[in-house]
Amino acid sequence: MSAALGVTAVLAGGGIAALQAAGSPASDAPEPAAVVAAHSGRLTPGESREASRIAVDAATRPGTAPTRGGKEAKKGTAGGERNAAGGSGAEPLDTHRAPRAKSASSAPDSRAEVQLYDYASDTLITRLVDLRSKKVLDSARQHGVQPPPTLAEAREAVKVVLADPRLGPGMRDSYTSQTGKRLTSPSQLRLQSMSFLGSRAKGVDGARKVSRCGEHRCVQLFVRLPGGKWIDTSRIVIDLSARRAAVIGL
Repeated sequence: MSAALGVTAVLAGGGIAALQAAGSPASDAPEPAAVVAAHSGRLTPGESREASRIAVDAATRPGTAPTRGGKEAKKGTAGGERNAAGGSGAEPLDTHRAPRAKSASSAPDSRAEVQLYDYASDTLITRLVDLRSKKVLDSARQHGVQPPPTLAEAREAVKVVLADPRLGPGMRDSYTSQTGKRLTSPSQLRLQSMSFLGSRAKGVDGARKVSRCGEHRCVQLFVRLPGGKWIDTSRIVIDLSARRAAVIGL
C-alpha cells in the first residue's frame, strides 16, 4: 500500500478538494531529499542573525550602498521591501561569509553576504554587509532567480493552502484523522520544499495557472505528519507572491 496521503483535487463541479489518507507509515517510503542552499564559509549563529538584520534594515536607512542590477534595479521599492508574510523588510534566504581573494590577508573578515527575497518587487537581493561598521557595502538585484525556499517560506506556503477553500479543509481533515488533533499551525508539520518554475508544467493540465512561477516566487511542499505518514502534495503549487495555490496535472 502507498505510504503517502493522496491529494485528490476535484476542480469541476464546484471546485471541491479533498485529501485522503491511505497506507502504512512513511518509514517504508523513500524520503524526498531536502533542498539546502549552498554555503561558503562559516558565520556564528549570532553573526548570521546580525548580518540578516543589517541587510533587511538597509532599505529603510539613509546612506545605503547603491543597488546594482541595471533595469532590474528599477523594480525595487526602496523602503517598501516585503517578506513572505507581507511584513516590512525583505525575506532572508541565506547568510554566509563573503568570498575572499586568495591574496587577501589572513586576518578575520567582518564581511558577510546575505541573500534576501523582496516580495514587493519579486527580486532576489544580494547584500554585502560589514559586521563591524553595521553598514551595507554593496547591493545587487536579480529578477527571475529563485533559490531554494526557507523553512519560514514553506510555513507560509502551508498557510496559503490552509486558507484555500478547496484544499484547506482536506489538509485539516487528513491531519485530524491521523493524529486525533486539530491542525492549527504549520509548525505542527514536518516540512521540506523546493522552488517551482512554470516551465516544469509545460503541456500539463493547469499550466496556465502557474505560468508566472519563476517571475513569481512559487514552491512545492513535501508534508509529513507526526505519525510518519506523508501528505502527497506533488500536484499543488503555491505562488507565494500572489498568495494562492493551484492544482496541476503533473
